[in-house]
Amino acid sequence: MIDQKEQNQEAEQGQVATLVLETDMTCLLTLDGESHGVLERDYPRSFVLPLGYPLIHVVTQDGLVGKEWVQPLYREESVAHAILLAEDHAKARVKLEEEMQKPLGIECLSVEQIKQEQQEAAKQAGLEPVFHDGLDCPEMVIIPAGSYRMGEASDRHKVTITRSFAISKYPVTVDDWRRYVESKSVVKQQPMSVHFGAEGDGSEVVPYIEPEDPPHRPSNNGWIGNDIPVTNVSWFDAQDYARWLTVQTGHTYRLPTEAEWEYVCRAGSITEYYWGDEIGHNNCNCQDSGSKWSCKRASQVGNFVPNVFGVCDMLGNVWEWVEDHWHNNYDGAPADESAWTHGGVQQARVVRGGSWDCSPKLARSASRARAITSSRYDDFGFRVASTLDEPTT
Repeated sequence: MIDQKEQNQEAEQGQVATLVLETDMTCLLTLDGESHGVLERDYPRSFVLPLGYPLIHVVTQDGLVGKEWVQPLYREESVAHAILLAEDHAKARVKLEEEMQKPLGIECLSVEQIKQEQQEAAKQAGLEPVFHDGLDCPEMVIIPAGSYRMGEASDRHKVTITRSFAISKYPVTVDDWRRYVESKSVVKQQPMSVHFGAEGDGSEVVPYIEPEDPPHRPSNNGWIGNDIPVTNVSWFDAQDYARWLTVQTGHTYRLPTEAEWEYVCRAGSITEYYWGDEIGHNNCNCQDSGSKWSCKRASQVGNFVPNVFGVCDMLGNVWEWVEDHWHNNYDGAPADESAWTHGGVQQARVVRGGSWDCSPKLARSASRARAITSSRYDDFGFRVASTLDEPTT
């Protein structure tokens, strides 16, 4: 096989060939490990390559079908290759749709089995299923690894959460945020070099020094209560809070990814809401939900029955920021718990769960919306996730 050095030498001597690639289905193209972007359906592209054996890899944009082969380039000529993906993709799509009609992974488990999985995940992490990382930290719930079907019932895709993690039992509250603000607002006092009076007699002058990074103090909307979700916080504000928790605890805190969020919200359920297919009465705080706060204000956290994981207020109350960029659909989305932070609309992130003033349709487990990262609204809040330490062996 001709190595890269020899290929470069031959290219300099004019020993090259033209490779023309055409596909019957738009795909992503890689030549010898180097990405060449999108190869559009029925739009041939030409590549001038050194003679040799380049490795060609293509994959459909949804990741469902891929092909890889070595293309011999022996002579100084044009070599055409037709990439046929459509037929295989159609078959794979039918098979996937059939699979997505049946329960998968955690969806096949009973409530008791899910709780057992949760207990085992906590044991592996050396923690209780519900724990605090410190007095100033939100209450966290252990979430076991597993697979589920993400998205609307008409267009679900398989996602595998490869490792257990923790998520806050409630959205971050006004009281949680107050502790953050007070901690970040502590001023490091530095005495002046010249003292007026004898040192130590109480007459020293200590100047006020403005904090380097004063925290955001969001409006409380005139609502009373410390155990309501903090609102009027942007995606950037939420990131600041998560970084502060990380520093405070020495453990990694972050926003949940969209895949993690829906996995937690569903907690093994396959219905529109984690309690059933109808909004029902007093299951959450949104329009027409029957709660006394509906279309009036956010409610105190923990007022409604938690899901099977023991996590509260996943639907209604406040929209919750997640880590991912906004994409209009799930084409090309990660098949695991990773945040989807390439492509899409980088200035916008996903919010999930609906809020106190939204319709029941928007407060479903699969519902999603977009928001500009700097947005601060009275129905926007968030909760945090924590990456668990790898168990020691």
